[in-house]
Amino acid sequence: MMGKLPGALALVAAAASVAVPGARAQASTQLTGHIVSAADHRPVAGASVLVHGTTQSARSDSAGRFSLGAVESGRYTLEAYAAGFTTLHQAVIASGAVTDVELVLAPHVIELEQVTIVGTAKDEQEARERLAQVPGGTALVTAARIRESRQANLKDVLGFVPGVYVQPRFGAADESQLSIRGSGLRNNFHARGVNILINGMPYRNADGFTDFESLDLTTTEAIAVYKGGNALRFGGSTMGGAIDLQTSTGYTAPSLAATAEAGSFGFSKGQIASGGHTGGLDWYGSFSRTRLTGYRDWSDQGRDRVNAHLGYLLSPSTDIRAFYLYAHVREHLPGSLTADGLEEDPRSADPANVADRWGRTYDLHHVGLQLRTQLAPAQRLEVNPYAQYRDIDHPIFQVINQQSWDLGAEVRYENSDSVGRRASRLTVGLQPAVERMHNRQFENAGGEHGALTKDQQDRVHGLAGYAEELLELVPRFSLVAGVRLDHSIRKSADSFLADGDQSDRRVFDAVLPKVGFLYELPDSAAQLFANASRSSEPPLLLELNSLAVPGFIDLDAQTAWQFEVGARGRRGGVSWDASVYDIELRNEILNINVQPFPDAPFTVPTYRNSPRTRHSGVELGLEVRTAAHLLAPADAITARVAYTYGRNRFVRDSSYAGNMIPGAPTHHLNVELRYAHPAGFSLTPSAEWAPGHYFVNSANTASNRGWFILGLRAEWALPSAGLSIFAAGQNLTGENRSPSVQVDNANGRYFEPMDGRSFYLGARWTR
Repeated sequence: MMGKLPGALALVAAAASVAVPGARAQASTQLTGHIVSAADHRPVAGASVLVHGTTQSARSDSAGRFSLGAVESGRYTLEAYAAGFTTLHQAVIASGAVTDVELVLAPHVIELEQVTIVGTAKDEQEARERLAQVPGGTALVTAARIRESRQANLKDVLGFVPGVYVQPRFGAADESQLSIRGSGLRNNFHARGVNILINGMPYRNADGFTDFESLDLTTTEAIAVYKGGNALRFGGSTMGGAIDLQTSTGYTAPSLAATAEAGSFGFSKGQIASGGHTGGLDWYGSFSRTRLTGYRDWSDQGRDRVNAHLGYLLSPSTDIRAFYLYAHVREHLPGSLTADGLEEDPRSADPANVADRWGRTYDLHHVGLQLRTQLAPAQRLEVNPYAQYRDIDHPIFQVINQQSWDLGAEVRYENSDSVGRRASRLTVGLQPAVERMHNRQFENAGGEHGALTKDQQDRVHGLAGYAEELLELVPRFSLVAGVRLDHSIRKSADSFLADGDQSDRRVFDAVLPKVGFLYELPDSAAQLFANASRSSEPPLLLELNSLAVPGFIDLDAQTAWQFEVGARGRRGGVSWDASVYDIELRNEILNINVQPFPDAPFTVPTYRNSPRTRHSGVELGLEVRTAAHLLAPADAITARVAYTYGRNRFVRDSSYAGNMIPGAPTHHLNVELRYAHPAGFSLTPSAEWAPGHYFVNSANTASNRGWFILGLRAEWALPSAGLSIFAAGQNLTGENRSPSVQVDNANGRYFEPMDGRSFYLGARWTR
């Protein structure tokens, strides 16, 4: 593996070699200026300015001054924007040695349409402004970045967000190992420790359980990532934070769109969608179908998904929106392999999984309403009720059969009135939620229902309130403080009494404070930030209902203090971010797969608390865009680098004190170069590198090898025809590795092989 290092370094070196803004500049005039407020003609600090048609951009200093560097003489359009002001577009004639301009920004409050019309330039601007007001690690994945990917799973779109570790368990399928800053490394299936939202609304069960199979990235316009305690605006209380998917609307979607993709191992995905608006009404609808034979035996997957979105403007200050999501999911589960099995036959499945037809089939319906009203120029109220129903049949060592109903709401009030002459933004929210689940298990008779072994009614009741205030204390220095109060009940009523009454009830309460600081560096386009926050995660129903023992097991809530410092900035064609964090955990919940009886051919999950653990790390992101002048005067090269260092350790534990927490590599690097020709052609080589080894069990006696993976994507966009075509290759060297793992497996089956060498073709047409 280390023999691959020169290739990675060469790619990084190539990125650096093109990352010299202005190296080929043909400029003859210097663009400078100052920005003032139309209200009182005072300087506006921290405003962003860019020159349309170039890579030039800058931010104003404390005196409102900016310098955009050298450009060729001619006519340009400058765009300037800042939080609390209307975006300005101003024509400028650049001539002479220096061209100095004055830009006057008009103060404004956020209008309703800027937040309801998801994915527009104004909405993206507001999203960036909100992220810039967070004193910690965040990221915004735009529609352009999403469409430049295969859009098959979360790794395709989140691979360049430092600190976010996503590895598909079965190739192009949605099911993935997902972790932010080491959250949920106990997971051997689905997601814990991260809040997933759709349009700012919770998408999850009331106990916090989440999966991925219902999410359709072809309908997603943008993805905002709030790491750790930085997710408090959405009421977040998980260690990992929140991932918010913004979907298409009738304002942002074309009247007709079709997408078709096909590739190795039986992968195919098709989507047809339509949207539009008239008067105060807008609508959007999408149907997609995904099929996958799979790289491995017994790994075929199927997804049918419907997304619908209807909005209506009730008045100039109020609108209402409805979201509907339906998914029919069918999948076989090949299981994990031993180290020998990975080496000898990575395409094989666990024989026990095939014999008992392990798999998962479910139907999910999710409905959300969103009422937004502008109470006053700087005050907004959002009321977001939602309902979800899921019916699942899940043959594993037994057949799990569940029907669950979830009801909840997110009520959020925002006030951006200034306090004195100081900028302020107050967010207050309330989150009631209930879940009812009919939970039954049957003996597995070749994948069919055998004798009944469990029959219970599970309940979850939750109520949380939160508040967060951003206040500018002095120019360029702001305080962000908040708190969340959380009350949650888990209970079960047992109807299967052959093994005794397993009814139980647990209550979890938490007070979760947060404080952070933001500092805008003078005369530069950079911010420094720091924060400290507390999180609490009560165990999920499936963790309390351990499949290894009857009744609820004795589990405490997982709590943590998270500390973070960092910086981010943007100048010219260069943007960057860096964070260093330390998370001190109490009672981290561990997932241990045990044999239910001696020499059992399968394992079942059970859980316990580890008294004290620590997650610490470094996250670095860099993007550089520069004129290339290789094949045409207006071509460009963009380099992206995302690096994560994570060190997760048992501090105090009866069995594992001093050991590393298993499940993720210590170092993880993604690198990409994208060449774009003005004719619409682009070529993007990429590399993913995880050097060395990392442990896959808590005893630190078994480990996984690192990997170095090469990819290549070519795309040709034909805007006049509304068509784009792409071809892509992944794992071009055919590496046999397992980036996704199943931790602490008693049978030594830790490894979930990645796809071998694979190729994909696709096209997207819009009208």
